[in-house]
Amino acid sequence: MPLVSPFSGLHYSLARFGAPGVPQRVRMADDAQAPPGRLADITDLVCPPYDVIDEARRWELLKRNDRNAIRLEYSAEPDPYAAAAASRDAWLADGTLERRAEPVAYSYRHSTPSAPDEPSVDGIVVRVLLEPWGDGIRPHEHTMPGPKADRLALLRATQTQLSPILAVYFDRSGAGPFGGSALGDAWRARDDDGLIHELTAIEPDESLLADLGRQTLFVADGHHRYETALVYQAEVRADPDRAAAGPGELAADWIMMMVVNAEASELEILPTHRILLDADPGDLRELAAGNDPLFTAIPLAPDALASGLEDRRSAEEPAFGLVLPDRDGFLLVGDPDGLADRMRRERMSDAVRSLDLAALHVAVLQDRLGISADDVAAGKRLAYTRDEAEARRRVANGDAEAAILVRPTRLDQLAEVAMAGDVMPQKSTYFHPKLLTGMVFNPVED
Repeated sequence: MPLVSPFSGLHYSLARFGAPGVPQRVRMADDAQAPPGRLADITDLVCPPYDVIDEARRWELLKRNDRNAIRLEYSAEPDPYAAAAASRDAWLADGTLERRAEPVAYSYRHSTPSAPDEPSVDGIVVRVLLEPWGDGIRPHEHTMPGPKADRLALLRATQTQLSPILAVYFDRSGAGPFGGSALGDAWRARDDDGLIHELTAIEPDESLLADLGRQTLFVADGHHRYETALVYQAEVRADPDRAAAGPGELAADWIMMMVVNAEASELEILPTHRILLDADPGDLRELAAGNDPLFTAIPLAPDALASGLEDRRSAEEPAFGLVLPDRDGFLLVGDPDGLADRMRRERMSDAVRSLDLAALHVAVLQDRLGISADDVAAGKRLAYTRDEAEARRRVANGDAEAAILVRPTRLDQLAEVAMAGDVMPQKSTYFHPKLLTGMVFNPVED
């Protein structure tokens, strides 16, 4: 079972960025009832995680504030890793960042689009002892080598975990939101979607930490960073001067994690659509012609496909939206029995075989279009987007051969796959909103 601990976080300085009141930009509905103590509005200082930042957004964040966390997370300098380390050291020296003296836990709350001023997702940010994937900490998704190499180089340079990974557990007793006396220190930000994020330092609650240690934690977001932390830990422990240290004695033995009870907070998962960069047009047209034994093709305007998939959100049959050039669109509805027969030939658990995306990657990408798992991992024939309008636009502009719109993966499917000891195809889940980089950092130098 996972070992959970408070930690001394590294923060944007409350003395420098804090204020006695609540700035209007980050005001919440319940502030009148429970006004915070010291509070810093760090909206201009935080950034999204690296994997959702495109070039335009990166340059906008760089211009937003010269202390924005983008300079650590995704620097635009020729040597981004050395530049990130230099920025961290300079900010520590000039008081931009300060290390908390005593270990604490942190309450992390964020809102959702239905109520942007009222946080409804509650989690706790702690350190969790690293362990290989297994019974205590389980993955649900494949990782790719490129992002892991990038994050490892950044971790080596900065010796800092820049943002918490997200993990969920399922406790039907409804434990959470999390107790613990607030220490009067809080950091708030609004993300680019207008959603509020709040981090509050709280007294470590030993009973809560012990309860978390009895849970199975399912990594929801941050697989690449978790595996990177394992590699970094092994590198640190390869040093003869540190090899004899006991479990948990080194800072590199731990990873910063936000833990959420999925039975008490409703997390939103968005779909990640597939953009086909290299596919035979004839094979695509054959799929849309209605002659495929595993899929029925229903003509539908490309801009109506998203609503067509939403109408089938809870249907058992796999369903996809196929966007082709010349404003052609088709709703592909799978035959459950035929697909079940096909998927039984694959070496995967029943939990994965039942997923839309597993059927897509095997029965469509691989069987029909010749796009192998190695092609997908290499990232040369397939791209991804969470914006279905962008997917349609890239096809219309000739930037892609086709796009395939998908339904979102459900949280219960994530748990079933992880409990089966299996993993989903890449980019199967996109939790929204993303936890922000800059709310708290975790140094891992000893």
